[in-house]
Amino acid sequence: MSEEAHHLYRSQVEFSSDQIHEGSPATEFLQKPDRAVELDFFNDKMTFDDGAEHEIWAFETKDSGRVLPSPLLRMTEGEIFHATIHPSKRVHTVHWHGIEPDPRNDGVGHTSFEVSGEYTYQWQPERGRPGDPNFGSAGTYFYHCHVNTPLHVQMGMFGGLIVDPIVHPDYPVEPGITRRAFVDGPEYDLASETVLAAYAVDTRWHQMNHAAGLSGEDVGLDRYEPRHFYLLGGELARGPKREGPWQLKAIRANAGGGSRKPTLLRLINANNFPVHMSFTTAAGKPVAMAELIAHDGRPYRDTSSLGASPPTGAVGNPLMTSMIDFGAAERFDVLLRPPTPGQYRLTVDLYHWITGAVLATKVIPVTVT
Repeated sequence: MSEEAHHLYRSQVEFSSDQIHEGSPATEFLQKPDRAVELDFFNDKMTFDDGAEHEIWAFETKDSGRVLPSPLLRMTEGEIFHATIHPSKRVHTVHWHGIEPDPRNDGVGHTSFEVSGEYTYQWQPERGRPGDPNFGSAGTYFYHCHVNTPLHVQMGMFGGLIVDPIVHPDYPVEPGITRRAFVDGPEYDLASETVLAAYAVDTRWHQMNHAAGLSGEDVGLDRYEPRHFYLLGGELARGPKREGPWQLKAIRANAGGGSRKPTLLRLINANNFPVHMSFTTAAGKPVAMAELIAHDGRPYRDTSSLGASPPTGAVGNPLMTSMIDFGAAERFDVLLRPPTPGQYRLTVDLYHWITGAVLATKVIPVTVT
């Protein structure tokens, strides 16, 4: 290849100034993918479980139907991944939140380009190494449009993204039964793996146009006043059964002491406001049944000494809690370790980031068997 093909930029600013503003550029250094998906933009009205109807913008694939969140995307460390976006009538991008590809494939429109026709994003998640906190990509992420970002994410242009670890010979799994959260992480039960995405709707925002505020006019995007609060998601093995919003109604969890591995709960905050979660008994008594094993796609490891850094739970220091607070765009991977079989509750509060006032509450039953 020529030197020009490998031009090095001295800064992000220099790179950005050398890109087109919008268009359908060719993917540089295109390789054969191990996984590929085509994402089409759609807009539609969706009715939620509180009876409210909202205008939704989102992505769909040829097999997904029109669902919210947009279709879950999943791949394994080391695989070359392609996602081709078809924005339809307007410009959009896809940003892989928490993944760190090169700037052209990162999907941040104002530091690369906005897509008007189509573009194929290409990236390859890094393979993990046992005991090494500096390698590996396995974890929970999410993807979203990065054009007029606050508005487009609020409208529904986001979806879950999971990177699974490679199977290391020193850390085997039961194929089709269990998987590890990261290369040397704990095993979890595939049948009950669940995603929860907190999402709140400000109906005023859903009446705006695609480019509202981009010309410098004040359209009130600094005022986020949600009136509807939802918990999207469910068991990944089952997936959404029909078009429309996929809303979490209940959680199944495995009791300890048996042959089944614990349930993995993947948390995504798709709000502009933080949420507070608490696990309790059915009577409301706090229960420290949530083990935090990763945050924003990065495992919690014991780095107290030089050398290998094992997962915190593997060295007798599991991060157990009954409460989790997390803000906009944060993600957590949580293993559920209830003390006994029975009925529990997960209470999720949406609260104002300045005043701390609780704006809405959802309660999800947790059945442990």
